[in-house]
Amino acid sequence: MVREYSRLALRKDLAEEFYRAVKNLGRKPSEVLEFIIQAAVDSINHGVDPIDMVHICRLARSLGLGRGGYEVGKEAGVLLRAYYSPEEFLEILTRVGPKVFHANRVGPNAFRVNNATIRETLRGILEGIGYKVRVEGDMVFLDNVPEYTK
Repeated sequence: MVREYSRLALRKDLAEEFYRAVKNLGRKPSEVLEFIIQAAVDSINHGVDPIDMVHICRLARSLGLGRGGYEVGKEAGVLLRAYYSPEEFLEILTRVGPKVFHANRVGPNAFRVNNATIRETLRGILEGIGYKVRVEGDMVFLDNVPEYTK
């Protein structure tokens, strides 16, 4: 059965890991794949790149649903360091920020965020992941952005 999914996943080790994890949950791999593909199609229909869904899910899992604010963001940023370097996260935030946080990158080291709670959450995430951040009005500025990410 693993061979069926190895072609889809393109990597046999990933297919085997998927198969074991899904079986441990008590689900059928074909059922899970069907829902994953449905989610990818839904994301495309809503203008979200399905590759970015992984990043959005990691953000949501790190923050916790319905939680926000500086401290929550700071904890999430520390957790996200396990997946991303600060530079990688900045690129991801540039892509998913408008959809997830309504945070638009308006310069090499600046994001505009209209909602105060989201602004503080984003400030916490960025500080947790390793940036020095200052907030002025509805702008979030990164003070230590490496030159190659600008």
